[in-house]
Amino acid sequence: MTYIEDNEISNSAKTHAVNYLQNVEISERYRTQLFQWVGTYLDENTLENIIAYKKSADWDHPFESIRSEAEKDLELTTLYASRGEQYKIDLMVFEGNLLVLFNELLSKAKEHLEEKIVAH
Repeated sequence: MTYIEDNEISNSAKTHAVNYLQNVEISERYRTQLFQWVGTYLDENTLENIIAYKKSADWDHPFESIRSEAEKDLELTTLYASRGEQYKIDLMVFEGNLLVLFNELLSKAKEHLEEKIVAH
């Protein structure tokens, strides 16, 4: 299994997202979907399981596949947002920040996996 060594990035990313979602005024359906996305893509254990699955399934490019799925899943969350929420700049920036945090976490996981491979 791949472990993401920098727990500070993982914990702070998820904590930041959860705190924001608990305090922002958005519809409950949209909030629920965003919480699910955060729980999947900003949770270290869940992300490790996704990476392990992708690698065991002999995917050619598991990290690119995961990144693509995360982006698509985040786009789908907007289907649960009201029309007004879809155009709020603060929410657009937040979603962009979610992707940045996810990419940092995924990069750390990839680096750690490459280090383990080189070490063996």
